[in-house]
Parts: sequence; C-alpha cells; structure tokens
Amino acid sequence: MDKVEKKRLIKSLLSGGLTKKQRREFADLEPVDIEIRKQWDESGNSLVNMEIKEQIWKKVKNRCECKKRNQVPVELRWYLVAASLALLLIIGGLWMNTEEKGMQNEYVKIVAVQNELYILPDSSKVWMKKGSSIQYNKAFNEQRDVWLSGSSLFEVTTQNGHPFRVYIQKAMIEVKGTCFDIHQDSEMKKNEIILYNGKINFTPENNEEIEMSPHQKITHYIEKREILKENIKNMDWEDGKFYFKELPLPQLIETINTMYNSHIRLKVNNQVIKSAFTGNIRYEESLEEVLHKICYSLDLNFQNQDNELIIYK
Repeated sequence: MDKVEKKRLIKSLLSGGLTKKQRREFADLEPVDIEIRKQWDESGNSLVNMEIKEQIWKKVKNRCECKKRNQVPVELRWYLVAASLALLLIIGGLWMNTEEKGMQNEYVKIVAVQNELYILPDSSKVWMKKGSSIQYNKAFNEQRDVWLSGSSLFEVTTQNGHPFRVYIQKAMIEVKGTCFDIHQDSEMKKNEIILYNGKINFTPENNEEIEMSPHQKITHYIEKREILKENIKNMDWEDGKFYFKELPLPQLIETINTMYNSHIRLKVNNQVIKSAFTGNIRYEESLEEVLHKICYSLDLNFQNQDNELIIYK
C-alpha cells in the first residue's frame, strides 16, 4: 500500500467514511494490529494527560460491551484502531509541539569571564572577548546558528549543506568557512566586521546582503542605517594572534579601542603620530599588557587620567 493510499484510508477512517467490511479488513491486518498495541503501550510514557487516555479506553470498552460476543474481537480491534489513531494524533501533536518548543528553547549559553577560546560542536572556534556571550541550539550540527552578544572572533569550519550564521544586533552574518572578527558597540550603536580569510555575507536588518572578501571591513551604523565598506591593510590573524606590519599609530590605537572597547587617546607630536607598529597581539592579552608592548616598541608612555588612557611621549 503506497503513501497516497494510506493517507486516503486514514482520512476516511477518521471521518467515518470506511464501510464495516473495510473496517474489519483494515483492523485484521497484522501490521495494524501490531502497531495498535505498540501505540497503546507506548502512550503510557508520553506527555498526555492520563485522564484523557482513561476516558478513551472506557469509551472503547463500553462500545465493545454493547456488541455481541462473537463480534467483540473484530469490533474491539476496530474501535481500538480508531481510539489508538485518535490518541496517536493527540500524543503526536503534543510530542511534536513539545519537541519543537524544546528544541527551540534548549540552548547552550556561554559567557566569557575573561578573553577565552570556545570550541563549538562542529569544531569551529570562537575567540571570545571578556563579557561577551554566545548562544546556540543543542542540535547545533543540524542548525549552525549562533547569537552573539559583545565581541568575538570566529574561525568557522566548512560543512556542505549546513551554513553557519551569526546573529548580532540588527544584522546577520552568513559564513562559508572563514575567519572574521565581530565587534558590537551598544553605546555607539554600531557593528564592525573584519574578514581575514574566506567569504561572508553581511545582512543588516531590512536591507540587502553585502558580500565581503578577505581583508575587508564593514562598519554598520545602526541608527543612521549607514554601512561603510573599506579595505584593511597591514593587519592579519593566525593561530590566536593579530599580526601588524607597519601599522600607523592612529590606526593601531583605533583598532585597539575597538578590540578592547577602550578609550585611548594620543597626546603626541606630529613626528610621533607618523610612527608605525610591527608586532603581534595575542587574543588573551589584557589591555594593559598590549599598551606596555606598544609603548615599549615605540618608546612611548601611558597613564590613566580621569578614567581615560593617555599615550604620550
């Protein structure tokens, strides 16, 4: 019996459209008999109100008792078919709804108490900044969606047929096996995405998607609904480190402020402004460690003045 025939037969059965002969033939089928008992037995462990189950059973029993003795086995089986199918629909609906809601609500949430590396179930890496958090469904390998709060860098593994999506404030990023950095500034109402290798599509809310290529940066001004796309130079990422090569000091400080959500101000002369930094910064390094490294390399100093970090000569 093919699927179309089965569907037609079940619809007729539930609507009462089967003849008595068809009912008996249907009920006498061995697979139906086995499935009926299996459904009934297993329903005891399902998320269905036991009172409902008991009421269904009593109706089945009462109907059967009204029949003649020689008719009971067939009629019992027939009403059991109808009852079991009805119960199956109830249980199935409850199970599916519960299961779907459960899958939708069963999330794993990770909060970074410090700069740290988190590896997702598909082996993708998330280099999380302190205070940032990610959330994803427990069935992650089937639906690779991540909700990010704060800033993190992603190294995503490629899985054909399973796209990787990152949801941020008022935007979504679809990934195709790549390495990219996300910075969210809730105060300034902006997102910054830097792509180091691979390919991603950036889609702001109520807007068209924008394809990004390696060494490109997108700045998304949320309230203004403006998007700035630019190429980046002298900066790369590999094995947990940012690499800089002759990066001009103003651009370096801007990058550090974005990475650490800090407010560093330069207080130097024009000659120092033209300085450039070559070196690397480990992802887990603290802001203070980074400033010591930069100042040592460029022969500068820094101090905390009125909750503002000042770099000076």
